[in-house]
Amino acid sequence: MAHIVNAKERDTAFWKFLGFFLLSTLLVVSAIYFDTRIPSKDNAIMREQISSYKTQALSQEKFVRSMDDAKALIDSLSRPGSNNVYLNQQIAAKIRELAQLQYKDSSMYSRLNKNVLDVFLRYQEATNKVIGIGDLPRQLEDYKAKYEQAQRDLDNTRRDLDVLRRSSVSTQGASF
Repeated sequence: MAHIVNAKERDTAFWKFLGFFLLSTLLVVSAIYFDTRIPSKDNAIMREQISSYKTQALSQEKFVRSMDDAKALIDSLSRPGSNNVYLNQQIAAKIRELAQLQYKDSSMYSRLNKNVLDVFLRYQEATNKVIGIGDLPRQLEDYKAKYEQAQRDLDNTRRDLDVLRRSSVSTQGASF
């Protein structure tokens, strides 16, 4: 084999080529690795968030169903002939169920569920008060009508009394 004149330069060029080739291959392989690896982590995180949202949605759906049942029970309190003691016991059980279904964390759903629970308690109290009042508004109207009639009768009596006083004063003045 003949002696190569620029063997040293060729060896240097070969090693540079090999180094740049390995470097560029490493960059391409690492880019592909991170391109496929990172989205799988993102996908896992997103799947976890979606399952969390589904769990929240299912819990809220149960809460809303129980809330509708409680509202129907509270509305049935005002029906004539209903057993209010029994209905109040059922309402208390539904409200306890609502309290168990509500979130205990500091999320938006937790605050919303707590406010809904408070509104239902006040709604039940107000309905019971209205039932307790019963026909009081009708009695009040009757009493108002009687009071107005008594005021008219009093005015007529005062007028008659004034007429009698004037007529007695005028007859006494004529007799002197």
